[in-house]
Amino acid sequence: MVNDQEPSRLAHALNRRTLLRGSALAAGGVAAAALLGCGSDEDEGPPTGGTASTATATAQAGTPADGIMVAGKLIPFNFPEPAGKTPKAGGTATFAVTWDVSTMDPSKSAAGGTITIPNIVYNRLLGFKRGPAADPFKLEIVPELAKSWEQSPDGLTYTFKLEPAVKWQNIAPVNGRAFSAADVKFAYDRYAKEGVHRPYFTNVKSVDATDATTLKITLNKPQPDFLVPLASRYTTIHPKELVDGGDIDKKAIGTGPMILKGADPGVGATFDKSPDYWMGKVLIDSLVCKVQKDGAAQLAAFRAKQIDFGYTVGTTVIELEALLKTNPDIQANTSRPVTNTFSLSFNLDLPKWQDVRTRRAISMIMDRKEIIDIALRTYGVSTPTMPWIFIFDKPPTAESGLLGKWWKTDVAEAKKLLEAAGQANLEMPMIYYNYGDSSNKAPNEVLVNQFQKAGVKLDARAVDYTEFNSQWVGSKFPEVADGWAAQGFDTDNFFYQHVRSDSPGNRWRIKDAELDAWADQQRSEINPQKRKEILRKMWDKTLDQAYRIEKPSAIAATVYQPSLRGVRWVGVLGANSYYYDIGAQLTSMWLDK
Repeated sequence: MVNDQEPSRLAHALNRRTLLRGSALAAGGVAAAALLGCGSDEDEGPPTGGTASTATATAQAGTPADGIMVAGKLIPFNFPEPAGKTPKAGGTATFAVTWDVSTMDPSKSAAGGTITIPNIVYNRLLGFKRGPAADPFKLEIVPELAKSWEQSPDGLTYTFKLEPAVKWQNIAPVNGRAFSAADVKFAYDRYAKEGVHRPYFTNVKSVDATDATTLKITLNKPQPDFLVPLASRYTTIHPKELVDGGDIDKKAIGTGPMILKGADPGVGATFDKSPDYWMGKVLIDSLVCKVQKDGAAQLAAFRAKQIDFGYTVGTTVIELEALLKTNPDIQANTSRPVTNTFSLSFNLDLPKWQDVRTRRAISMIMDRKEIIDIALRTYGVSTPTMPWIFIFDKPPTAESGLLGKWWKTDVAEAKKLLEAAGQANLEMPMIYYNYGDSSNKAPNEVLVNQFQKAGVKLDARAVDYTEFNSQWVGSKFPEVADGWAAQGFDTDNFFYQHVRSDSPGNRWRIKDAELDAWADQQRSEINPQKRKEILRKMWDKTLDQAYRIEKPSAIAATVYQPSLRGVRWVGVLGANSYYYDIGAQLTSMWLDK
């Protein structure tokens, strides 16, 4: 699926949180908003049976292995609940949010104002493992409405056994009726026919409810990442009655942990716990999502302990440093990106940029460590757009050779390449939109200086949002752009949508016959090892050809009040985002007040 959600919309889920995210995937992964790519990985392959599946990406946390040093203190990638604490019931959890109430029809958009409320009220067929026990570098698919599933040996059929005692909330027009496989079929058939999530179902041949608790999905061809969107925030199961009655835009009545009590644009939404939730007791009595878009106001409310969580509070390590001085008792985790968001992107239709020597030279002029030290104040990582977790067990480094020959900084060699390419006095007019100083403005200022020292004139020109995205999204930028990579949960987003020559997600205008062939092969290869070998060839070829020159990405942070327990926003590629996925941890959330 093509993900056209740019970083400002991905904002807290991806870009700021870890500028693309933090932890790592396994069976699933990201996403952007109404345009988000699917997301997943493949290490153990699709489940052949059982109740959980680890899809391919397992990885070490990096250096240090457990987190990031902030002001002399290790802030972990995830952390356990404190010893001696017994979860207790009661209280109202208050979240300051930046999305606003919009249509509640989950088929119409992937924006926060549309899908966050459904994800609090509805369930998904599958889910991702979340919370204090989640591995921040591994995305694991776990049961939800489906208690188990099996895949046929040919990879074409998935059979799901559903939980037998699930009921819809006892509110008209569903009135507490029993949930069944026919409800899943209705929702999936609707997603396949209309709305922004249709690409998730383009390979589906049929969805059949063979009995009340058995669902069978048949594919046209094998698709190793198929389960990923079924576990994501984008495919919640909604009732037929709301659609038939024309109320799906303004009401949400589900099988989930909370009952929607009210929702008003500019104000927010309120929820009460579902008293008979089938997955277990909901400990908090109610949830308030308060629209508060002003970051300073959120920070003040957080410091005064008027909110339990704020979308814009402490989302960068620099902000976390400051917050620790005034609120030293806060809980926090960091997120280490495993993919890249922004890169120097060339108009490959121009002969000037078709010469691989020129592109390789640009890569060697970039001093990534200096950008991290100056623009990101040491809190950053340098990694390709293709997530390393799909191929390697730990983050690749330039020293390891896994990033190819051109990732290193070598200005003298770069000058030789430019001379050989007839570009000794290279000029680079580059447009960008400043999504954030740590993403664009500050790194680009460092780059201008680096390129000047190498004899290259980089004219980095900031343009407004509309001008930039009208050129970037349509691949119409004149020469060079500081372009963003659409994110997704699955392998296919990065190894097909981004690189295949005819894909609308290939904004870099890459036209490479070998990459096209490998992109086709990997998306239907159900043998995990064979698929990984194909991905490795694509990784090596893309880096060797320097089709895009990735800039370093910022490490992100998440902070919580010390009284907010049982919740962790960790998960690779934005698969577990506080921006959208509040509802996924409501059975473990409790207030220590």
